[in-house]
Amino acid sequence: MNLSTVQETLKNLAPRPVRQLARVSLKTIRDLRNRIQRQKGQALDQAGIVNALRALGISSGDTLIVHSSLSRLGFVEGGVDAVVKGLLDAVGPNGTLGAPTFWVVDPNAVEEGTLFDAVNGKSQLGGISERIRRLPGAVRSLHPTHSATFVGPLARDLTVEHHLDETPVGPRSPYSKLVGARGKILLLGVSLEYLTNFHTIEDEITPFPYEVYSPGRKTFRVLSPDGEELSLLVRVHSPEGARARQCTKMEPHLLAEGVMVKGSVGKGEAIVLDAAGLHAALLRLCHRGITMYAPEGRG
Repeated sequence: MNLSTVQETLKNLAPRPVRQLARVSLKTIRDLRNRIQRQKGQALDQAGIVNALRALGISSGDTLIVHSSLSRLGFVEGGVDAVVKGLLDAVGPNGTLGAPTFWVVDPNAVEEGTLFDAVNGKSQLGGISERIRRLPGAVRSLHPTHSATFVGPLARDLTVEHHLDETPVGPRSPYSKLVGARGKILLLGVSLEYLTNFHTIEDEITPFPYEVYSPGRKTFRVLSPDGEELSLLVRVHSPEGARARQCTKMEPHLLAEGVMVKGSVGKGEAIVLDAAGLHAALLRLCHRGITMYAPEGRG
């Protein structure tokens, strides 16, 4: 069992103080491992990243969203820039690359009426996500809780309507639009716990068998790149629903459905999923009573 698997297992099963201690301890171990790699000349470089992505099925011209953790890849020569350049090389000039770029990790903990700046507001989802947000020509969606940023030919189409959905992963979100665009999802150094596309079926199945949203709506303000201030009334995921998620239990089902490929990039695990195949598989599984939610999450 590798470090990422240990952390996600603890996230599902351990009490909060144990999870917090584990996160600190595992980060310390990863930092030490990375220093040793550097000293031994075992760095991952840009070419190695591209080769690993090719082996996972990422091709030139792909539309790709990446959920990531830089520290879990081991020591990377060139750091975050090398990773992002490798991702861009992998999809090529005709491909589109993106990442979730949330302003906040937990919108429930944010005061209603908070103003988010689409240009200057940093992504809270790590260095790779933030670097993609800052790429020349990148377009960020304006949804206040689940913003995503893309660069490439489909960037505007994927992002322009997201704020018109009051739910985070609704039909006009980049995550749902990836399904129609025959896009791919890369989990780079992270597990299925980070897969936002699990939520694409939740607005489509009525009623969904679990209560995933908090009651009512919450208002946030977003400052667009044009300087326009938008007041957006949205639904947010409930803390109870979030605690009931057991995403990693879905792995054998997704492998059996043929929509998921596992491999590695550097020292980190990597997973590639076909967005359309994943969505169809999640619908089939839900109709069989199989979702990422534990029974206690039932509404």
